[in-house]
Amino acid sequence: MSIEDRVETGDSAVHYDSSPEMFELLLDKNMNYSSGIYFTGDENLDLAQIQKMDRVAQICGFQEGQTLLDMGCGWSGPARYYAEHYKMNVIGYTLSPVQREFAMEKARERGIADRLDIRVCSVLDAELEPESVDHVIFFESIIHMWEKLDLFRMCHRALRPSGMLFVQESNYDRNSNTDKFRGDRGFQLVDEVFGNTATMVSTGEMIRLMEEAEFLPCYTENISNHYKRTLEQWCNRIDQHSDAMSAAEPEFFPDFRKYMMMALATYRQEGTVCHMTAGQKSPNDWALRNPLRF
Repeated sequence: MSIEDRVETGDSAVHYDSSPEMFELLLDKNMNYSSGIYFTGDENLDLAQIQKMDRVAQICGFQEGQTLLDMGCGWSGPARYYAEHYKMNVIGYTLSPVQREFAMEKARERGIADRLDIRVCSVLDAELEPESVDHVIFFESIIHMWEKLDLFRMCHRALRPSGMLFVQESNYDRNSNTDKFRGDRGFQLVDEVFGNTATMVSTGEMIRLMEEAEFLPCYTENISNHYKRTLEQWCNRIDQHSDAMSAAEPEFFPDFRKYMMMALATYRQEGTVCHMTAGQKSPNDWALRNPLRF
């Protein structure tokens, strides 16, 4: 099926059913499809992504044996990292059988398949027992999901009392700009090809939705410069590997390249921002037991 056919049929997995070979040329060795963290600014992509995952673990207080839910797990880079290095039991949801097959094969190679459960279905169809998970993460995935309040309520029910919700996402600089962005033709084209990016909200609106779902927001950090640096490194890799990436996905690659350039431009203009935000299910002395190191 061509990319045009997949877009016309409303297949929001079009972006993620693409060849893993193309994304292996784009992403770090762990296949993280979200912002890295750059403490010095000189880090390569691999180190920046490890630093981001470890920082999230520090913020949320990940511990061995806990259950982590990755909503929109993509190529499962973070899911595999936390299963291997933090010895957590990780459940991930993706719309793409291609991504699941890739993730589980990599997990078998690393000997962690018994701690990784990747499921192919919409996150809204997730069957989760009450108080069955310790943490929930959304890494640049909830932007593609319209039903954010319903999802946060689902996460609230699934989390244990000490549980943490963590969201890293691209956001509007202010929610009053929503109509302006959605009316832009370039934005509409990106939304058509890459699946519901028009569902983006501001950071303030994201926090409001967390509160409506009865979470207690306890942490937020603007990492826009970090995401800009990540996008720059991705775009450099596109320039370096354009022939091979185009050969892997000849129909998809031209639109994908245009999309990445547009994403970098919006961050350089500061019309789009990126925040990491965490919320507690219930008061649990988060600030006292888990001081952050900057």
